[in-house]
Amino acid sequence: MPHPDTFQRRAWWRGALALPTLFGALTVGSAQYWPDVPFLGPVARMTESAAPQIALLTLVLSLAIAGLGGRRFGLAMAILSVMGLGGVALRHVQSSEPLRPEAPPVLRVLWYNMLHTNPVPAAELVAALEASAADVILLTEATPLKDSRDLLSTRFPVIEGCEGRRCDIMIMGRDPEIRAEILKMPSTGTERLGVVEINLPGGQVLRLVAAHLLKPWFYGLSASDQWMVTHQAAVSTGPLVIVGDFNAAPWSKRLREMTEPCGLRAERWPVPTWPAALGDFGIPIDLILTRNGAVLREVSPWGGADLGSNHRGLLFEIGYLPDTADAIPPGCKVPVDMPARRA
Repeated sequence: MPHPDTFQRRAWWRGALALPTLFGALTVGSAQYWPDVPFLGPVARMTESAAPQIALLTLVLSLAIAGLGGRRFGLAMAILSVMGLGGVALRHVQSSEPLRPEAPPVLRVLWYNMLHTNPVPAAELVAALEASAADVILLTEATPLKDSRDLLSTRFPVIEGCEGRRCDIMIMGRDPEIRAEILKMPSTGTERLGVVEINLPGGQVLRLVAAHLLKPWFYGLSASDQWMVTHQAAVSTGPLVIVGDFNAAPWSKRLREMTEPCGLRAERWPVPTWPAALGDFGIPIDLILTRNGAVLREVSPWGGADLGSNHRGLLFEIGYLPDTADAIPPGCKVPVDMPARRA
């Protein structure tokens, strides 16, 4: 029989672990449905993207509680956590699409959040970008290259962005026929959205959108960022690819609000991109969404901590399968009071 002091210590530890275990089990499967109300909303928006990591931690805590004598509670929390994670996985599978390597290749793209305070010398960053072999390079937090336009122009005939006081979205292309434009997000008045158009054989135009969204718990500001992305999906009648730093995972409330109404499809196996130091154990908040015949042939991580950023980039190849094109869903629209300048 355990000594009374040992029994009391076990009981104390079971009690100490019970609350975080219960919180973890509840958030894994339900946080993405919590409303955006004070306290509850920010907690949900901060935790929902880390559902796999929280589920793993909850399982460890559940096993610890069971080992300390709380077998029924530990088992219940483990089952609840596994069921919640299973629900997250199922919903993600339903709204995502696997790679389509059989699709005819169209374009090789690099997306990368460079980090405004990146300490790596600009010349080294430019050399790495050139070596990526991407046809189009989309950068956000591109401040490290703000004063390197002359150097970039010797390698990329198309350069857009970072001409004002602040430098966020920058677009570079190797083909001078590529059309590119930078737009401001109305929430902050900063250039955090870029649009690239490329002619495809047969008369179709591929629209490639780059976006850097505010964190979803910045209520009053983040909603208009989402509307800007939704507007791009609403006006794009041809093949569409939207890539960016969404500050949210593909199974989150933010992504559901953008992808479900507009028929956008996320990557089936998204690349964990943040924090870069965690590698494949991080959270996928830099994402690629496709629609209307545009598909992903391959995706791989690029850069990261070795190039001075807290994000890993995405190097991916776009394919085109016109037989998979669908009409724009009627629910794909933005509030009528949005600013007129959204195209």
